[in-house]
Amino acid sequence: MVKAKNEICIALMLCAIASALIVATSIASEDHSTTLCYSEKISDILCSSREKAELLNDKVETIKQKADSKRPKGAMPSLNASEGTGEERAVRYYPTGLIVTAEELADNRVRIEEANRLMMASGINISYPASWDWRSKGMVTPVKDQSGCGACVAFAALAAEESAWLINNSSRNYDLSEWYLFQKGGGYCSSGSQFERILDAARYQGTVTEECCPYLKSTLCTSPLYRISSWKKIYTSSEAKEHISKRGPLMSGMSVYEDFYWVDSNKIYSQEWGSFYGNHAICLVGYDDAAGCWIVKNSWSRSWGDGGFCRIAYDQCGIGSEFPFYAVEIAPASDPVPLPRAFSARVISRPTAIYDFGVTLPDDKWVLKTDKYGASGEIGVYPSSQRFGYKLRTPEGLTYYSDQSRNADGLKHASVMDLSGGRTWLSWKGIKSKYSSDVLIEVTRK
Repeated sequence: MVKAKNEICIALMLCAIASALIVATSIASEDHSTTLCYSEKISDILCSSREKAELLNDKVETIKQKADSKRPKGAMPSLNASEGTGEERAVRYYPTGLIVTAEELADNRVRIEEANRLMMASGINISYPASWDWRSKGMVTPVKDQSGCGACVAFAALAAEESAWLINNSSRNYDLSEWYLFQKGGGYCSSGSQFERILDAARYQGTVTEECCPYLKSTLCTSPLYRISSWKKIYTSSEAKEHISKRGPLMSGMSVYEDFYWVDSNKIYSQEWGSFYGNHAICLVGYDDAAGCWIVKNSWSRSWGDGGFCRIAYDQCGIGSEFPFYAVEIAPASDPVPLPRAFSARVISRPTAIYDFGVTLPDDKWVLKTDKYGASGEIGVYPSSQRFGYKLRTPEGLTYYSDQSRNADGLKHASVMDLSGGRTWLSWKGIKSKYSSDVLIEVTRK
């Protein structure tokens, strides 16, 4: 009887530990899912965040293990200056993130072969220079780092779009938000995204500036929306080169094999060894017919390849044979300009106690007290692309921040909900106070 009771106690303890782990994992997933510049559907977050995070970790670990075991002796990686010592150092691995089905690839092959056959039969003469490189003309924005998130399609699409804006108006600095576009296009870090959905989001929803919506972070900010006017597929390499030389960079896809992580910056890449790991989106900023290669802008940081760029030989990795080229267009004189706006805040739900609400960015000040429904305060006049930080102080003097890293407990206490009409709701939760209750503040721009 005693033994049975002990076994029951042990079982209950194990169940309690398991429950605690599940709750902790759920909180971690929820914290991650709330680092968005607009709100996702709660059902999507709860159903997929944890398992997708686990899949992402497993995928990256698999790449590392297989590459380490199969990499030929003496193969030299593109070195990451921050990792390792000596002649050979650890290479950084990235997840692939281009979602494409076998049926789509088969359809692409048929369409590309047909387009090339018709081009030859028609006798159409496509003219373009023997080589072209938009980098030499200052029309390529800096290489970025997609980190451990499979957001390559958003990075490749905005690499082409930023160049299009530069070519249209080189007097401005264009740095657009991949994180905002990635989410608008239905992307998830663990699974990636699709060409068409990202391009449609770039056209209809648009994206904000990077300052307004930093990568993998949350922020409270308003910004003019940058939109492309249209996009199209190009099925032949000759038309792709003509477009690059006359209009701007293109986006395409490629098959990634193990040796692409170790690309030699001094050579033109051709696939030689390793297993297939997935499909990846890239931006083509130029080409060189004499060398027989595309000039590629990647999103694996400046430590990879030749400062984040590389050269890939023609007819390699499916570029132009399994993956068409994607061109983006912008309407003339459609460049949005951030305008000054007056920002204010007001209380939406009155808590049981009086809290102080304020800003930390761009200034550090208190704006209003939550002493009554509709209590309001002026934040100030700032450019419409201004990024903001907020804070809330309890009656006991504890301060909580919208920037999670500044909170003493390291937890996220502010959720952001973007609404229409220039309104944003900031919901504060999990406040430790004897008067504890949720606080809802509305920030408005006019």
